[in-house]
Amino acid sequence: MDRICTFEGCFDMNFYSVKRRTGGLLAFMVAVCSAFAQTFSVTGGSHVPLLADNNTAGRIQVYLVYGMDNVQINYTSASTSHQWYRYRTRALDDSEPVSSTQNGTTSFVTNPQDGYGYYVMENENIGMNYFVWIIDYLKYECLIQSMRISPDMDECIGISFDGEADIPDMFYNIPSGAQTRLNREFELSYETLQWNESQKRFLPLSFTKTFNTHPFSTTFPLHSDDPMLLADTELTLRGDLFARHFGVEKSLSIPYQAKAIQVYADTLVLSAGSSNISESDNEFFAPVVIRFNAYANVPVASRFVWKVFNVDEPDRILIQFNGDELEYTFNRAGIFIARLEASDRTGACTNEEDEDREFQINITETELTVPNAFSPGASPGVNDIFKVRYKSIVTIQGWIYNRWGTELFHWSDPNQGWDGKYRGNYVPAGAYYYLIEYTGTDGKKRVKTGDINVFRGRKTESIRN
Repeated sequence: MDRICTFEGCFDMNFYSVKRRTGGLLAFMVAVCSAFAQTFSVTGGSHVPLLADNNTAGRIQVYLVYGMDNVQINYTSASTSHQWYRYRTRALDDSEPVSSTQNGTTSFVTNPQDGYGYYVMENENIGMNYFVWIIDYLKYECLIQSMRISPDMDECIGISFDGEADIPDMFYNIPSGAQTRLNREFELSYETLQWNESQKRFLPLSFTKTFNTHPFSTTFPLHSDDPMLLADTELTLRGDLFARHFGVEKSLSIPYQAKAIQVYADTLVLSAGSSNISESDNEFFAPVVIRFNAYANVPVASRFVWKVFNVDEPDRILIQFNGDELEYTFNRAGIFIARLEASDRTGACTNEEDEDREFQINITETELTVPNAFSPGASPGVNDIFKVRYKSIVTIQGWIYNRWGTELFHWSDPNQGWDGKYRGNYVPAGAYYYLIEYTGTDGKKRVKTGDINVFRGRKTESIRN
């Protein structure tokens, strides 16, 4: 089955004819016939011809054929009288008539010559005509000879490549005489990695980009929006893409060992001290255990170092850990920095200046306040529990005694409180003695003692001590 290629694309000729004869598609065919009026189609060569450029400003179509055997240019319009012409440089100056075969409103020229423009004269104004230019791609095939990574660019940021190729220029002349180069397209592809925030990991990514000019004319950097080369891969250059259409595409691949690193980090609080005194959201209460996690494009990124220090003593490293995951317990007051340093396997690329890999941890000072009176059972929910106010208590032990030294209550959780009972009954009103031993965020052990006064309501049950 023959195929024709026009401005609108390629069609099977027999299928197109059936469509035209189908009465139910009359409205469709009116639009199609209008679009095809005064346009060209090309057949022949050893492959289906390719509409390589549709230069509407110059009113010219450029077709590539692969070999000139049996090449034919077809033209259809409402007219039944067609006179064909060809030109090489400027249609107004060097046009010459050529013979054609006409069948009704369709005519065609056989064996057109490569490097010529053709048109049909149907009115006296040549500027209103459509033109077609034929190029034999077989004479202009390109060959990619070499490719290399350019040393002129910092590979920690990105890469550029250059090389050598034999790329003959293909020109055509618009009817006004202006010479126009037919741009060739090349395709670069590689495998890399891309960070997935929801999964907290890097996923494989296949990337392909198209160059719409000669890639070897200068050193060609990858664009900043292109995915970074974060994995060892092969850079493969294919082209030009006209050759792909004709089934003769060439390609060249070179191996690339990645150097650029991409690092993400986050924190997870595994356990933390508590407080019943309101503080700001960016503060922690000791002791707090935090896990610091690093995620990177391993094995390209292969060295991870976590450093923890107090901002007041940046040169005094509290801990230095080699690995992508660190668990650390903060039990001292102060402002701390946990910083991640990462580098690639060669040591050439690091993230030392990346502030996003630095975390500030604020540990509050220890504070312990003990009430001196409460009224158990008198007003439920109102000052009826003896309970300390605290923040950043590392350890605590507390005791309540009566005046004879009998232990009435003991606790080791700062959130616990005494309800004023001993052996299930409320104690009598009066003064009682407390002893509290605790460790603060400065590491020092402290002791706090004092009296707690118990006030009784009339109906509250009590026991005698």
